[in-house]
Amino acid sequence: MTFSLPRLLLATALAALMAWAVVGLARVDTDWGAPAGSERLVRAIDGQLVDGKHALQPADAMRATAMLHDSPIDGRAWRVLAQLADASGDKARADTFYAIAVRRAPRDRPTRAALIDRAFAGNDLSAGFAQLDALLRVAPLAGPPTLHALMPSLADARVQAAFVARLASNPPWRGQLLPALKDPTTDPGIALGLLTRLSQDSSLTPAETDVRIGLLQRTGQDAEARRQWLATLPADVREGDNLLFDGGFEHPGVAGAYGWRLAPSPGVDIGSDDDAPAQGRHALAIDFSGRAIGGIGLEQSLALAPGDYRLGFAAQNATDAQRPIAWRLRCRDGAELLSLPLPAPGGQGWQRTSADFRVPAGCSGQTLGLELLARSLFDRQLSGTLRLDDIRIGPR
Repeated sequence: MTFSLPRLLLATALAALMAWAVVGLARVDTDWGAPAGSERLVRAIDGQLVDGKHALQPADAMRATAMLHDSPIDGRAWRVLAQLADASGDKARADTFYAIAVRRAPRDRPTRAALIDRAFAGNDLSAGFAQLDALLRVAPLAGPPTLHALMPSLADARVQAAFVARLASNPPWRGQLLPALKDPTTDPGIALGLLTRLSQDSSLTPAETDVRIGLLQRTGQDAEARRQWLATLPADVREGDNLLFDGGFEHPGVAGAYGWRLAPSPGVDIGSDDDAPAQGRHALAIDFSGRAIGGIGLEQSLALAPGDYRLGFAAQNATDAQRPIAWRLRCRDGAELLSLPLPAPGGQGWQRTSADFRVPAGCSGQTLGLELLARSLFDRQLSGTLRLDDIRIGPR
């Protein structure tokens, strides 16, 4: 099998890089007349791009020779001679010239691009990714487009294995892979397979772990995503975890994929409260300043399997809310599973409420959020404090 697909995709990304490089060179070349001197000669040669490839002319051999006359150790001239030899079919001569070129001009991007193309054309994946590594070290701006273009090729197990072997050496551009993995146009199965394989050869960074968890969610593997997220937490934080994380608000410093997400709107302040909680050492206090709010900003992702459950909690509602504040539980597609209002304002002490709900098949991921069921701007004006504690989800 030939690896024409990765070669084609890499050529596309590298064409963008080379075109950018040529434009950049042209902007500083303000001399008049025919090219002269090594710098202007190489600019004239590299300015001949057709579909990202150098459209070399016989005269370019003379230009390269002129460059070597002025600077015998100029690796770029040897690269041009190598390209001309390659085009004529003299592979052995091209090999010799490329070896000189890369030794004398290791930062020359067109040299690296040509070596990448030759390696993939010869099915030498290891050499191809070694040259890609070298290119991205000297041309970091090429990383995002090149890595994004590479994604479809990673469906091939052999391409993926060679790429992971290079990633496992922890090159400086490894972090640039994350946007490509998260891109909506990238097949999440391919991206997830890459990270799974990388985790076997190298420890994933926290950012890579987060992306992997997100990909598991995108592919409907919510239970596994939650398991992996929990594995990133200290043992004392994981202890006692059930179907909802930290329902007692004992770990306010923990956030992330399946922790509490706090995004209060203006007029809302959310924080830990240790004044006589319903259980444990802490509760959650939500203070409202009296202005109209856009939302409360408290939610958590869940990974409940299909079945029957009960949601219960304790609350102290010392607000002046004109409309109910409720827990809303929805599937990821927006289908509502439960709307459970909190106790009305004015009650004394902690009040407990519970309700049953069912998770249907096909709803592998859910979101539990606290919402004000307002109908008008007036309804959104809130003052006072709401305290929450001891939130539990369990089988019915």
